[in-house]
Amino acid sequence: MAEPKPWLVGRSGEHVDSVVNEERSAELPAGLPEMPRLESGIFPDSVGPTADGVWYLPEFVLFDDEFDEDPEFSFAAEQNGEVAEDGGPFNRAVLTVAMDAVVPDHLTAFEGETALHQVPDLDPGVELIVPITESGGSVREVKVAGTTDIAGEIGFIATFELTGSLVEAAYVHLTRSGKLRLEFTPTYSGYQTTLVTEPDTGFPVHGPIFDGFQFEVFGDGGNTAGAPIEPLLLDRLGRYVFFPSTARFHRSLPLGLTFNTDTYRSRFTITAEGMTRPIIDVNDLNSFAGQRSEYRELTTLGNVSAKYPSLRRIFFGQVSGTVIAVPAAYGILVTAQGVLASCDSIVDESPASFSGCRFHFTFTLAPMADPIDLARLRSDILDVPEAVGRTLRVALPGGLDSRTPSTLEGFPAGQAAFADGDGNSVQVGVDIADDGPTPATTIVNLFLQQLAATGPPPLFGTIAVRLDDVLPDPVRTSVLLNVRRTAHSDDLATTPRPGPPPSTEAVNQGPLDLKLDRCADVREGEAPDPIVSLGGLVLGARQTTTLMGVGAGTEVAVPRGLVVAAPLPKATMLTFLAFHTHTVQEVQHPLTVNAAGLNFAAEGVGTIKVDITLVAHPGDSVPSFTLSPSHTVDFVHVSLPVDSAVTGLDSMVVLTLTTTSGTRTVSVPHDFVDDPVLVVTSSTIH
Repeated sequence: MAEPKPWLVGRSGEHVDSVVNEERSAELPAGLPEMPRLESGIFPDSVGPTADGVWYLPEFVLFDDEFDEDPEFSFAAEQNGEVAEDGGPFNRAVLTVAMDAVVPDHLTAFEGETALHQVPDLDPGVELIVPITESGGSVREVKVAGTTDIAGEIGFIATFELTGSLVEAAYVHLTRSGKLRLEFTPTYSGYQTTLVTEPDTGFPVHGPIFDGFQFEVFGDGGNTAGAPIEPLLLDRLGRYVFFPSTARFHRSLPLGLTFNTDTYRSRFTITAEGMTRPIIDVNDLNSFAGQRSEYRELTTLGNVSAKYPSLRRIFFGQVSGTVIAVPAAYGILVTAQGVLASCDSIVDESPASFSGCRFHFTFTLAPMADPIDLARLRSDILDVPEAVGRTLRVALPGGLDSRTPSTLEGFPAGQAAFADGDGNSVQVGVDIADDGPTPATTIVNLFLQQLAATGPPPLFGTIAVRLDDVLPDPVRTSVLLNVRRTAHSDDLATTPRPGPPPSTEAVNQGPLDLKLDRCADVREGEAPDPIVSLGGLVLGARQTTTLMGVGAGTEVAVPRGLVVAAPLPKATMLTFLAFHTHTVQEVQHPLTVNAAGLNFAAEGVGTIKVDITLVAHPGDSVPSFTLSPSHTVDFVHVSLPVDSAVTGLDSMVVLTLTTTSGTRTVSVPHDFVDDPVLVVTSSTIH
């Protein structure tokens, strides 16, 4: 018998006698199942021609589609409470990859000329090779047998079960070192060509030296290029037979860092305590895994506030590749529709309310992140160590962290409530009601004054922004309610103009005047340049201007703000605030005069009659009242339009003084919203 061949798995059927043709070489009889003969064909890695082409041994490649990714890939680790020898968790994992059996590169050039047939009954026979470095420094390769399932016409899905330290090693290789590989010992079906001879010259009567038939096997299934082809029968004693056989060959495929991309990062998962989440890093496998945030603060950019003044902190999502820029503050959002701020008058049915009205303000806030700062950040993150092999994406926070209460410290007289808005926005509601003797209209007027205050905004607060639901420490930033410091979205449109020098048409799409600070060209992957100062250029509502020196990039960034007069007239405040009086048309408001500080006797005054005329509503009757040494404070309730809370309550107060020498009058202008109490002193009556 012939010696065993390492590439021959075994026989799969009875022998088939050959047919000898005119060239005295062997042929398969007609009518047999089509399978390759294992003699080498005309190409390396081919296993003999067929009637219409060539059989070939395929190469194996990872799922590779220019517009897609491996839909089957996963690295699913699990900790079920088992403890390893070192006291840490005992991990189990299943690695799944897809692969295709394809025509070898050296044969693809012949596909149009010769029909190429993949060998039949292909079984990949795959193992995962995991290199592990021993304590002494030597590298040991651990083999993990895989199982395969057919997927489509040329595809296979391979699955490997890993346990213990192999889980951690495989994860590190897949995400960091790239030294995992697949070793294939594929098998397929074919015909083994064999020359059978009888070496005993005493044939047909065998002598004492007869030791059976001699089998000479030809071809190794393409494992060796240029292996001998079938010899001729000339001068040979014997005959050819063909054995249906199963043969094997060998292939190797490195995995490298194919799966260390943002596309696959979320498919590395760990399940523990009934919860499945993405693996953040190898520490999830070294310790018992619980809830853990993917975000950590990005410190490799240095001093964030110095480099990007409108930003406070920057966080890096290790799984998603998202870089979240936390703004230094949130402000009232300005869009093409105007300032997203409104006030509604609401009936106050509280027994303690004497005005019968309260006010509800609604503000939409958004990150006040300078677009030039964000463009610079998008450029800078390309060079941080975390960007190696990654596609990082800059984003703003997605809303509020509900675990941490938000506050409006700058206005204790109002009740504030916060909620998530759309996208990056936050909704803030502020309720204002009567506060003891101080009517709601007076408090509202103070609130509105502070909305337009110059200098450091007196209406301020704190919110915690959401990165994910498990980040342990709150990420806080400021809230500023002020129309002089606002966030902006689609209120300005820019369109580059063709031709040198570069210029851009800027259109104010909103109903309010804008102040343009500067502008810059922004290009993908580059720092914003040039940055052109605009010196607070005023662009009127619905107006257009030309920005010179920019427009050669992919977009133009323009930081901007609202044009707000200083001081801001009360009536003009309605330009920045939608005031709704549909619920309450009028409120009760006290008009108070206090003469307790006046020395009636020293001034020779017996009584003071008070007559009040409302400047904006001169036809409304306001009852008179009289002050005296024994009755120094008095007030009268009037029914007023609710929008007086915005426009003020300018009044003319006429004081008729009765003295020892007769009577005289003094007229005093006063706003009972700005100052609910008119205080009469000696200087008032002189």
